[in-house]
Order: sequence, then C-alpha cells, then structure tokens
Amino acid sequence: MKVLLAPLAATLLAALCHASTAAADTLHDIYAMALENDPQLRAAEATYRANIELEKQALAAMLPQLSGEASYREQDIKTTREGVITSPTGDLGLARQTTRLDTHSTIWSVGLSQRLFDLPTWFTFRSGKETTRQAEAQLAHDQQTVIVRVAETYLNVLRALDNLHASEAEERATRRQLEQTQQRYDVGLVAITDVHEAQAAYDAVVVQRLTDEGGLATAYEALSRLTGRSHHNLWLLNKDFPVTDPEPMDRAQWVDFALANNLALKAATYGTEASRQLATARRMEHAPKITGSFVYSEEELRGKQRAKPASRFITDPDSDIDSEVFLVTLSMPLFTGGGISSQRRQAHEQYNATLQRSIDTQRSIIEGTRALHIAVTTDVQRIKAREQGIISAQSALDATQAGYEVGTRNVVDVLQAQRVLFTAMRDYANARYDYITNLFKLKQAAGTLSPEDLIGLNQWLVEPDSPTANTYQDYQS
Repeated sequence: MKVLLAPLAATLLAALCHASTAAADTLHDIYAMALENDPQLRAAEATYRANIELEKQALAAMLPQLSGEASYREQDIKTTREGVITSPTGDLGLARQTTRLDTHSTIWSVGLSQRLFDLPTWFTFRSGKETTRQAEAQLAHDQQTVIVRVAETYLNVLRALDNLHASEAEERATRRQLEQTQQRYDVGLVAITDVHEAQAAYDAVVVQRLTDEGGLATAYEALSRLTGRSHHNLWLLNKDFPVTDPEPMDRAQWVDFALANNLALKAATYGTEASRQLATARRMEHAPKITGSFVYSEEELRGKQRAKPASRFITDPDSDIDSEVFLVTLSMPLFTGGGISSQRRQAHEQYNATLQRSIDTQRSIIEGTRALHIAVTTDVQRIKAREQGIISAQSALDATQAGYEVGTRNVVDVLQAQRVLFTAMRDYANARYDYITNLFKLKQAAGTLSPEDLIGLNQWLVEPDSPTANTYQDYQS
C-alpha cells in the first residue's frame, strides 16, 4: 500500500504548468490550495506519521539494548569502637578507638541485554506492522476524500451560482411582466387583480434571489475552509460537459472493485489484524521469557583512613575493581493478582469490537457502492429528462405568452409558466452537479478515484465570460 502524496503532488504540478493564469480560480487552483492548507488533510498526515511509529517502537523492543551508567561518590565515615592499638612501647592492646574514613570513588558500567525468547514482544511487533499498513491505507483514503470534498465544495459554489443566476433571470422576467401588466391596466386591458398577482409573484422572486445570494456566500465560505483563502470568482462548468453511464454498467462489478480496492475497507481489515496480533501478544504474557545480558564495570576507590589512638593496622582503602558479568535470565509470571488475565480478556474483546466494525464497514461499502451506482445511472436519465423538461417548459411558456397576448390566458398562467421554466433550469443544473459528485463518490467507493479524475473534470471548466459557460445571465423571457 502506497500513500498518494508523491504521485498526487507530481501529477498536480504537471497539470498546473498548463493551467490558465486568469483571475478566476480553476478547480486545479482550489485543489492545490487545499493540499497546502486543508486542516483535515494536515491532521490525517500527522496521524499517519504518529501511527507508523508503533511498528518502530515494537521493533526496538526486539533489538539489543545497550545502556551505560557512571557515578561519582564521596564518603566521610566516623566510627568509634573497640580496636587493636599500638602502645608507645610497641605493644598491642585493646582500647576505645575512633576511626575516620574519607573516600571518593568513580564507577562506570556498560550493559548489553537481548531478548532471546519473548513471544509478547514478537506478536506486538507483528501488530505494529499491521498498524503501519492500516495507517497507509487510511491516509490514502483521506487523500481521496480530499478530492471528493474539493470537487463537491467547488460544484456547490457553481450550483449556488446557477441558482442565483436563475433567480436573477427570473426576477428580470417577472419585473418585465409586472411592467407590462401595469401598462395594460393603465389602458384598461386588464383588471387590477392581474397587477396584484404580478406584484406578488415579483416579490416572491426577489425573496428567492436574496436567499440564493446568501446560499452563494455560504458556499464560498465552505470553499474558504478548504483553502484558507477567500474566493470570489470561479471557472464554470461547460454546457457541453458529457454525461455518460458508469463503466462498467454491471453493478456487481463495481461491488467487486470496492471489496478489492476500497481503502477504508483495507484500513479496517489491517486494523482488525493488528488487534488480533495484539490480543495474541497479551495471551502470550503467561509464557516464559528468556533474556541474555552482559555487564562490564570499573570502580576506582581513593581515600584516607585515620584512627585515634593510632594503629598500625589502619590502612588506606584505595582499590581498583574490574567486573564482567554474563547472565541468562528465565522469567515467568506465576501470579499477578489477575492483571495479565484481565489484559488478555480486554485485548480479546477489543479485537472482537474491531472485527465487528470491520464487518460493518464492509457491509456499508457494499450498500454504498450499490446505492451510488444506482444514483449515477439515475442521474444520467434525470439529466436527459431535465433537459427535455426545459424544452417543454419553454414551449409551454411561449404558448401561454401568446395566449395572454390574445386574451385567452391570464397573467397568473404566464407567471406560473415562467416559474416552471426556471425551476426546470435549476433542476437541470443541480442534476448535472449531482451526477459529477455521485460519480466521484462511486469511484472512491470502488477505490479507483485519483487526482487524474479531478484534472479531467477541470478540463471541462471554462472562464466565466465564455459562451459555453453554464449561466442564465443572457436569458431573455
């Protein structure tokens, strides 16, 4: 399992070399900023670096351990007791004697130890290796999530822009209708109720336009959360963006892809194995352990010893000691108050919990993959139907407008036909954004999502003033 950091950055930089330098931000630009500034990605990377240290710590416990120690000590000891003394005539005798000993010593040692047989340490190391694999899979999944979040957040801004443009176009059309109705009323062609109906419709559209302005500001704020910067202008989705069924069409194949490649499922599987190995390590705490060690030490002692009364048997304590110790230790816990058994049971239940979460993750991925496949295929049909709905709504509006001109339809019919048309336009735009978002999520579920998918989408973005941009600003009622 390889994390996506290096290829992700390299692919992005290569693509950015050909990106436009226009003032408006492209999807490339937003993605590059998110890679640098998204706090969720930064947290995921820090978590990854922390988790891979577990394997290194477990390996360190199996390697030789070398330690050194040095000390310096000074002593001043005064002792009073019966001792052998020498009289002035040279005779020996017993008398009360006070001895004073002043010493200083320097000691240093080097110790080497090695676990020769330690099953808990071995299985803990194996658990650490699985934890590293889990961390790599989880980080790769988090990187895919960034791609989805960037695409979805970017498209939400475009969605809000389309909704606002539709509201503005509808407001212009409704205002013109209100003006025309007022003129007709002024010359006596319609009743005052038509004016009131047109005014009420116009007021409702103004409220919708204000709501959409707030929605756009909120969508931009969500984008700023990803990048840490303010954005006010984005490239728009090309009207000719292709909408096709997912390949392959067989839903079961997508489920098979997900079970084989989904990174969240791989992380859960590795996590389960890590818990199993750790539970085995706790169970092996009852087994004996064998440790070999070697210690070499040197001690240098210097000092003076004086006695009152004097004695020829009092000598200075100077000495030099060299020591070499080889040791093989066999240890085995016989009774620990139930602590080891408790830890064993705890680790086993933690493994059971991890296993059940892994099973739930697998079922969730199967369900989510099927649901997303259904959503994408349904989105394709919805987009086609929404596109036809715009044509039908436009024809209905034209017919209603013509009827209104000759007096067979009233202003309420015209306003309602306008509302249906603009609703159809909003629904069509939303269906396209839903399709792209669901397609990205489907690829993530299958484990096939990569930065190339985002780069491919960016190729279908155009500058805001492009004639192929998806906008309603030029709509004329």
